Amino acid sequence: MQYSDIDLGFNQSMVSKGSLDVVKKLQRAGYDGYLVGGCVRDLILGTAPKDFDVTTNATPEEVKAIFHRGRIIGRRFKIVHVRYGREIVEISTYRAAPGKPKKNWFGLRKKTSDSQRVLDDNVYGTLDEDVVRRDFTVNALYYNPVEESVLDFVEGISDAGSGILRMIGSVPVRFGEDPVHMLRVVRFKAKLSLTLVDEVEHEIRPNVVLLGEVPPARLFDEVLKLFHHAHGVRSWEELKKYSILDLLFPLTMKSFDIETEVDYEKLVLDALGNTDRRINQGKPVIPAFLFAALLWAPFKREYEAIISSGSPLGEAMWSAGDRVFEIQNRTVSVPRRVSGPAIEIWSMQNRLVQRRPRTIDRLLENRRFRAAYDFLLLRAQCGEVDTEVAQWWTDIQECDSDGRRAMIDGLRDGFSKSSRRAKSKNGVASDPGANSTRRKRPRNRRSKKSVGKQ
Repeated sequence: MQYSDIDLGFNQSMVSKGSLDVVKKLQRAGYDGYLVGGCVRDLILGTAPKDFDVTTNATPEEVKAIFHRGRIIGRRFKIVHVRYGREIVEISTYRAAPGKPKKNWFGLRKKTSDSQRVLDDNVYGTLDEDVVRRDFTVNALYYNPVEESVLDFVEGISDAGSGILRMIGSVPVRFGEDPVHMLRVVRFKAKLSLTLVDEVEHEIRPNVVLLGEVPPARLFDEVLKLFHHAHGVRSWEELKKYSILDLLFPLTMKSFDIETEVDYEKLVLDALGNTDRRINQGKPVIPAFLFAALLWAPFKREYEAIISSGSPLGEAMWSAGDRVFEIQNRTVSVPRRVSGPAIEIWSMQNRLVQRRPRTIDRLLENRRFRAAYDFLLLRAQCGEVDTEVAQWWTDIQECDSDGRRAMIDGLRDGFSKSSRRAKSKNGVASDPGANSTRRKRPRNRRSKKSVGKQ
C-alpha cells in the first residue's frame, strides 16, 4: 500500500541532504531509489534518524559507477558506502532468497550452513523479493523522498503505530538464517519500547544456542550496538531475561553466581547507566571502559589465582588480563585495541587506591586516568573501594596547582611505610594493580593505537 508522507506526518527537514542526493542520482540514472529501514521507521515515530540507508535495483558495481566516492564493502552481504562530509550513506541492492549453491574453483560454494544460516546473501532480486528478506515489519518501509510517498507491503506502519515488533516470515526460519536477528529483537525492544508478538517472544530462548555459530568478531559489533546507543541498561535486562548473556559473556555470568561481599552485577549496571547518560549528554564513550566493567569480576579471580602461585605482580596483571580476554574471545571477540586499554584501566586501580604521593602527578597525566577514575567511582558505588578515596580523587581534579600541592603534601604527612604496599597473608599484593609498575607490560605493537577518553 502506498501512503503520502504528508499523511504520515513526516518532517522532511529530518532527511539528510546526503541521502536525498543519493536517491535523486540513482533515479536520474534510471534505477530505483528508496530510503529504507530504521530511518523510515524513526520518521514515522517522529524521531530524528541517526543513519540513512538507501536500497535500489542497481548492483553494487553499478552504484559504484554512479558514485565515484563510493566504496564497496562486505563479502557475505555487499553494500556501497558513499561519504558526504561526516555522513556515510549506505546503499544496498534488493535481495532475494539465498538460492542454490554455486560452483567455484574450489568446488561447491554453499549459500547456507547445515542449520540454514545464510552464508552468502549476494543474491539480487526485485523489490517484492527484498521486502520478505527484511527482518521486521517496521523496518520494511520504503520511502521515496522525491515523490514524497511510502510503500508498505507488510503493515509496518500499523505495527509502528501500535508499538508492535513483528518478524516477516517464519520466526524459527529467520532465526536459523541469521541468529543475530535475536540480538536485533532485543535491541529494538529496548530502544523503542516495542512489544513482541507471541511467536517472537516464545522462539528466542529455544534458539539462543544458534548464536554460537555466529563469528565472534561480528558479535563484538552487535554488543556495541546494544550497549553504546543510550539504552544499555534495558538491553542488559532483556538479554538476561532471554538467557543470552550466558552465551555472550560466560565468564562474567559465572562470576555473578559466586557469593562475594561485592555486587559485581551492580557495578556492570552502574557502568551501563553511566554510559547511557554520557551518550545522552553528547559525551564520548570507549569500548575499553565497557569491557573493563563487564570482565572485572572474572579478571580479579584470575589475577588472584596467578599471584597466589608466586608470579611477579606486574607480570600477573597482564597474564590475567590476557587470559580473561582469550576466553572471552571465543564467544565475543574483543580486538586488541580495546582489550589493551581495558587492562590498563584495571592496572591503575590499586595505584589510585594507594595514593602514593610520588605517583600522583604521573597518574593525573596518564592518558587512561579519566577512564580509570570513572571506574574507581563505580567500584566505590558498589562498596569495593572506600568512598573517601574516590572523593579525594574528585577533589584533587578541581584544585588549582597550590591546592593540589597541599593535598599531596597532606598524603606525605600521613603516609607510613606499612601503608605503602597492600599485602595478603602470604606477603604478596592481593589487589589488582598493586606494584604493577615494577615490570612494564610486554611490548605489543598492535596495542599502540590510542582510544578516546571515557
